Amino acid sequence: MILVICLIFVWFSIHIFAFLPNKLSVITNVLLYMLLAIVDINKLTILSDTLEVFHLSKKVPEFLSMILHRDFTFSLTLLTFANVYLTTVKRSTKIGISLYTFSFILCTGQFLRLNGAVTYERWNIFYECLLIISLMIITYWFGRLLIHLMQREKTL
Repeated sequence: MILVICLIFVWFSIHIFAFLPNKLSVITNVLLYMLLAIVDINKLTILSDTLEVFHLSKKVPEFLSMILHRDFTFSLTLLTFANVYLTTVKRSTKIGISLYTFSFILCTGQFLRLNGAVTYERWNIFYECLLIISLMIITYWFGRLLIHLMQREKTL
């Protein structure tokens, strides 16, 4: 059941991203997605294997749910955040996408925790919130950097 619900989260994330009215360029989105995937994979590896602050389940449905969350839900939600935040000028839209991104990633992460895909050892929801905010800031910085590099490349 956890795998099916995670697939619904993935489907929802894909649809939200696909129907954005304004998006960054394809090259920027691909590079940003790859950077987010690298950051997320390293984050999970460092926190779960090296620091052992939480453990990932070894059961197949739970593990696959975690992989789906990591590769699609998490990355696409942050990618949606970057696209909306960097292409809009309205402050209310920026606040809205920030709240949506934070709450959706937090809720899907807690869903995985409550269903046994992740087990907290020396980790708690406060650290999770700080991590999500940090990753949103990193996403914003990477997005700004990629936009700057694209504009600089066009002028050369």
